[in-house]
Amino acid sequence: MSDQIPQIKVPFKAPEQKFVPYDWNNFKSDPLYLSIFGKFPWLPKSEEAALSEKEQQIKQKVQEIQGKLKPDLPKLSDEFVEKVVILAEELKCSPEDLLAIMYHESGGWDPSIVAKDKRGRILYGGLIQMNKTSLRVVADKYADELNLKENISMNEYLRLPREKQIDYAKGYFTLLKDTCNLDNKKHLTAGETWGMLKSPRLTKARNQRFLNKLDNFVENIKKKIFVQEGQHLNVKN
Repeated sequence: MSDQIPQIKVPFKAPEQKFVPYDWNNFKSDPLYLSIFGKFPWLPKSEEAALSEKEQQIKQKVQEIQGKLKPDLPKLSDEFVEKVVILAEELKCSPEDLLAIMYHESGGWDPSIVAKDKRGRILYGGLIQMNKTSLRVVADKYADELNLKENISMNEYLRLPREKQIDYAKGYFTLLKDTCNLDNKKHLTAGETWGMLKSPRLTKARNQRFLNKLDNFVENIKKKIFVQEGQHLNVKN
C-alpha cells in the first residue's frame, strides 16, 4: 500500500469585494488628477485655484485703488474698497467710476449725509442718496440674499458704516440695472452707472446727451479724487 497522501484539489474562491463607487466630489484630490494638472499647467485650473487667483486679483485691485487715492481725502478701509471692487465687477462697471459717483453723491463718502426739504424732512440719504421708499424695497427684496435688515428705518440706515451701507447700495444698483434693461450689457459706462441713480427713465431710453454729460462729470470727479498718471505727490516727512 502506498504511503503517499492523496492530493485533493480545492476550487479557488476569490474573496468577496464590495463595490465602492468613485467619489467624484473629491476627484480633484486624486493623486492622478493632481499629477496631470501639475505637469500640464495649460489645462483648466481647479475651482479652488481659480477662486484663490480671483481673490488675489481683487486684493491687488484694492491696493491699486488705495495707492492712487489722494491723501487729503477721507481714509477708506480695505473692506469697503473691496466691496466696491466686487460690486463693480457684478455690475460690469469700473470700480473707479463707482467710487467717484459715491464720493459726489455723499459729499466725500459720508454715509450719514442727507438731503432735506424746506421743512427739514429727509428726502435722500447715504452713500448713493436713497430715499425711504427705495430703502424699504431693497431691504425687503434682498434681506436674505444680502443679509439686510428688513423694515430698516432711514435713521438706522444712516448710522450704518460704509462697509455695511454699501450692501444696501448693492441691492439698489441690482434693482436699477434690471429696471434700466442693462443686464445684458458687457460693460457699463460711467454715465450709465450714475444714470441709474439720477434718472432711470433717461438711462433706460439710452438718452446719449444725458449719459454723455454724466460721463464727463464722472471724469472730472475722478481727477479730483485720484492721483493722475505721471502726477507726483508732495509728501512731507
